[in-house]
Amino acid sequence: MIDVVFGYDVEDVYNPASDDALLQICRIHAEEGVPASMFVAAEKARCMRERGRRDVLDALAEHEICYHGNYWGDFPEPATRYGVRLPFDQAVEMALHVEARGLHDVAEIAGQFPVAWCCHQAQQSLPMQYAMKLAGVRCWAGGPRGWVMNWLSWPRSNCTVSSQGEWNMEADPLNPDAVKPPAHPQADLRVAQEAFERVAERQPFISFVGHPVCWVTREWGGLWSYATLFRYGSAGRYPRPRITTPAKPRTPEDSAAAYEHLRLLLRWIKTRTDVNLTTYAALCERDEELGQQWVSWEQLVSLARRMTQDLDAIVDYGTSFSPADVCGMLIFAVQYCHHHNRWPEQVPVQRVLGPTEEPMPGVAVTADRRSIFAGCLAAYAIMMDDRRLPGKLRASRVDVGPAQLLHLAAGLVLRYEETGAIPEQVSIDAVPVLPGVVETPVITDRRFGSTNMPADFDHEPLWNLLRWQAWSYRPAVPGNSR
Repeated sequence: MIDVVFGYDVEDVYNPASDDALLQICRIHAEEGVPASMFVAAEKARCMRERGRRDVLDALAEHEICYHGNYWGDFPEPATRYGVRLPFDQAVEMALHVEARGLHDVAEIAGQFPVAWCCHQAQQSLPMQYAMKLAGVRCWAGGPRGWVMNWLSWPRSNCTVSSQGEWNMEADPLNPDAVKPPAHPQADLRVAQEAFERVAERQPFISFVGHPVCWVTREWGGLWSYATLFRYGSAGRYPRPRITTPAKPRTPEDSAAAYEHLRLLLRWIKTRTDVNLTTYAALCERDEELGQQWVSWEQLVSLARRMTQDLDAIVDYGTSFSPADVCGMLIFAVQYCHHHNRWPEQVPVQRVLGPTEEPMPGVAVTADRRSIFAGCLAAYAIMMDDRRLPGKLRASRVDVGPAQLLHLAAGLVLRYEETGAIPEQVSIDAVPVLPGVVETPVITDRRFGSTNMPADFDHEPLWNLLRWQAWSYRPAVPGNSR
């Protein structure tokens, strides 16, 4: 069964006609009985309220509300840029400062707190994503399918099909008043069907994506000014220059044909017996987990053995475990032993982040028992304060990264299981620094590009943060807590 979500980026603030397009799209979905997920930019919501479009807002409120950022065209600084410029925690604070207000504006104006978040113009970074989780958004509609940073997510950039029909933002500057002929709904439907089949061959999740403004304009005028507005990577201080380039409208006949295409597309998708037409709220209800889970000592021993053999996510015991989870549970068990002079019978699952700093190389190391206990005590304090694994740590007499600490703590536990005694020291060979998933499409299919960045902008720091969070990736296990 293929999960299918119809998502719309409700963002254009420069073309009032896009309000009418949104109203029509909301009505078509309601009439056809197909759920829609509306990714609303707070700036757009505020504009519709300012224009007095209660009719549009009432129609919008009948569908699922998601979040598309506080600003669309006139935001003060892209998250991509401050995600590189600032240390992780400061970037998270910056994101909360900018976005929490937008979240609550959307919630107030649309009548629902947003369920999911996805970025616009690729304005994303790991700090912003973590900030959205902290702000209470249930899931990320632009990450890997599964859990990352203990946040449920579904992909977007690598599994989309357009619901807009024939549309592009190219214009002929020598013939600016050229009239676009009416679209061909049946031909556009065939294109969408073929695109759906191609994506369905490789993805169990498909997102139909559209932008309401595209049903009423034949070019996206404001985008031509982005290169000027963001030539330094930031729009500048308030008041910022506005992008006011008018867009060329589609003819009424052309727009009518585009709406007809959408209606045909919805009617066709309903005939597919292999499709689950759903929303992000429904996906969360299916895949979310209980707030606190526990494993037995025997289960922890099994997880430690398997994780040290293959550093990657494990699916078992009705859930899944990231390498960070297992490392965190081993750290908990060792510090528990230190404080209580015995191993725990039950261990709470630690859903922690991976490191937010470059992990130490996983070179071979020998550590005595004191150093391993000291390292786990220090790592546990970091986990409790920051809910993450350290990238590097002084463990009394030896420096270690998360991979080494996992193997050393597992060495204590596994040796105790074999001999009944805690060993005096543990030696490990060189170990992988990052989980195996880092080389798969789960990580490599993400993107950070943007038209709003200055020339030669270095995206590598953003990729590094994502790679390090491969430690926190694990698959979703549908229905495991319901």
